[in-house]
Amino acid sequence: MAIVVLLVLRHGVNVPFWDQWELVGPLTRFQDGTLGWAEIFRQHNEHRMVVPKIVMLSLASLTGWNVVAEMLAGILLAAAVLGLLVALARPILRPAGPMVRLWATFTISAMLFSQAQWQNWLWGWQIQWFLGALAAVSSIALATWSLEKARPWVYVVGAAVAALVCQFSIASGVVVWMCGALVFAFHAQRRLILPLWFAAAVAASASFLAGYERAPAHPSLLAAVEHPFSFLVFLGNYLSGPLGRHAAIGIAAAAGFGVLAVIAARRHRREPRVIVPWIALGAFAGANAVLTGIGRVGMGAGRGLSSHYVTIALLLSVSLVPLGIAAFRAGSDAGWTSLQRRAWMSGAALLSLLTILGDIGEWKRAADHAREMATARGCLLAIETATDDCLGRLYPDPAAVRAWEPQLRAIGWSGFVGSGR
Repeated sequence: MAIVVLLVLRHGVNVPFWDQWELVGPLTRFQDGTLGWAEIFRQHNEHRMVVPKIVMLSLASLTGWNVVAEMLAGILLAAAVLGLLVALARPILRPAGPMVRLWATFTISAMLFSQAQWQNWLWGWQIQWFLGALAAVSSIALATWSLEKARPWVYVVGAAVAALVCQFSIASGVVVWMCGALVFAFHAQRRLILPLWFAAAVAASASFLAGYERAPAHPSLLAAVEHPFSFLVFLGNYLSGPLGRHAAIGIAAAAGFGVLAVIAARRHRREPRVIVPWIALGAFAGANAVLTGIGRVGMGAGRGLSSHYVTIALLLSVSLVPLGIAAFRAGSDAGWTSLQRRAWMSGAALLSLLTILGDIGEWKRAADHAREMATARGCLLAIETATDDCLGRLYPDPAAVRAWEPQLRAIGWSGFVGSGR
């Protein structure tokens, strides 16, 4: 986490970038009290970013729209995810011994704060991905903790609220309802909980789809069927997440997840609360990969390596850690042999090594992006003499940047005061 904080403090540039410029108008109306719900609910690409918009507008009003504050908020959200994951893993980690607990926590933390998602760390708008990840983990965690409750309704409602936040942060977050249902299927009161859960999912999805329009610039949704090999490579690229930017790694991770999930489920079939949340989290990442691949493979299989997908994809990689412990051992500490312990430690070490090696090259990409943003920010501050080429680094339409610049001054953007860093 400390490395990511350093990354943001060193390379975070306080300047609106691409989609963020489209927040200028809403922020103006937010400050004068004329912003309506329809504008917050309005579709952005395939997303309805209701929760991220509210968060960004609130932060902007508090900080003079210092977008570095959004980057730091993303780190706090990731830290909350780490806290939830460690709490969720406690039943598996507690009997595994102190060395395994320490190494498991380190491995999960290394993946969760991987620099492979540098674009999300350094682009405030991408707070939507951290919100989506936190909401998905919260929903699955609350559903899991309800399994032992005779009166589970506070947890069930909490899981449903978190699922709503997830769906209205990232479009593919809709699959969290399916993952929650997987967990609730093991609840003693499932005959009552599941129908209500599905009813909430249908209502939320109907609201999401009201007035929904497919973005005309997006590729055909049939591309996945027309180019199955490219689709498979896209999935591998997506699921490689923090472990290294290669499709073979993602496919291996998915295969490893499947094997470990089957073994762990068989060994702990009488303790579903120990295993099912990790299967649900891995399934969430996998389903996101499929939905994203259907919508994006027409742009090329390499699109799956986009940095911003890592925040969701890493949930599959993270699930390998507790599932590996559960698969190698059963029940009491006496069942954890020296050979099993060494095998698991070797697997965890491999995951950590792949993550660390992947991070090495990502720091340079982040630094290159920061230099480009610093140059573009200088052009914005001297917009009268700035070239369209330079302003085009901030937004594809330089004329729009010139039109938005007076509004940026009117809302009191902090970048006009001092260094703005």
